[in-house]
Amino acid sequence: MHILRNQAPLDTSEDSGSSYTIAHLSDPHLSRQYYPEHIKSFKILLRTILDEGCDHLVITGDIVSTADPDDYYLARKILTTFGLMDSKKLTIVPGNHDVFGGPHRAVDVLSFPQHIRTVDYRRRLALFEEAFAETFVGVKRMDGESLFPFLKNVGPFAVIGLNSIPPWSLWDNPLGSNGFLSERQMSLIENLAEREELHERIPLVAIHHHFNDLNDASTENSLWRKIESKTMRMRKRRKVLKLFKSLGVQIVMHGHIHRNELYERNGIRLANGAGAVCDDPISMLKYNRLNHVQGVTTIEINQLPITFQTPSAAKSIHHFRSVEPIPQGVHLF
Repeated sequence: MHILRNQAPLDTSEDSGSSYTIAHLSDPHLSRQYYPEHIKSFKILLRTILDEGCDHLVITGDIVSTADPDDYYLARKILTTFGLMDSKKLTIVPGNHDVFGGPHRAVDVLSFPQHIRTVDYRRRLALFEEAFAETFVGVKRMDGESLFPFLKNVGPFAVIGLNSIPPWSLWDNPLGSNGFLSERQMSLIENLAEREELHERIPLVAIHHHFNDLNDASTENSLWRKIESKTMRMRKRRKVLKLFKSLGVQIVMHGHIHRNELYERNGIRLANGAGAVCDDPISMLKYNRLNHVQGVTTIEINQLPITFQTPSAAKSIHHFRSVEPIPQGVHLF
């Protein structure tokens, strides 16, 4: 178990004797067709989180792997079964797979670059919002046209929910996996400085994309570094972190790169939760745990003594899958 503690109590107006716990995970990549083992792992992890005690759960994207309505229904069913489909209990932001899906089979790698151009970005985001509508009840929207960014009061915390998934672009987002915050979203985030919630509570950010470089052995290959820099990056991340810093953000929760790790950038603590159920070299179920007790917030990686469930015959190719466009006028939830 790894732990990162703040050096001084974080500012909060909550009673110093109160306690509050947030569990954070990311990238479960639920898929009936390709990753049934993820479903089993996800259920075990949720049961453990609830048994160990949790006031609120944050999932930072890629909850499904295919952007397929059937898998959204699956995710809803699981979360509902565990009593989590409630804004007071759950916060979710989208990941690139929730919008674009991707290739899972070798043959899909060749067809996906062409397929992604046909994805209706706005409708896919609308499907995501519709699928998890209960979790957005009561959030404070900053934009009349979009859900993001939003602000949600969660115990002693003020969670800023962001969408770091930009539309497809041949040069800036050719595979749909790069991260970027639009100028409009950045401007609306700046306006949050005027919100009293950020002065009365501890500001946290929930976003999908990472703010560090890959540092395992595989990234020592220069070709992989070039590929990563073009297709797996958070664009203008220094500017984004500077903005977070100006708002007094204490912790950023994210996913995208399949690791669970804690690190620091620009005086802000960051927690990656994307190694929760798959792909992390430490192949054990795990989640990040934020505890606020007596005015002090700590964050740690809570590793279970349970290994990832056995993979199916289908092999992951960066967890993408190509799917057909969702028919106009279809409402599933």
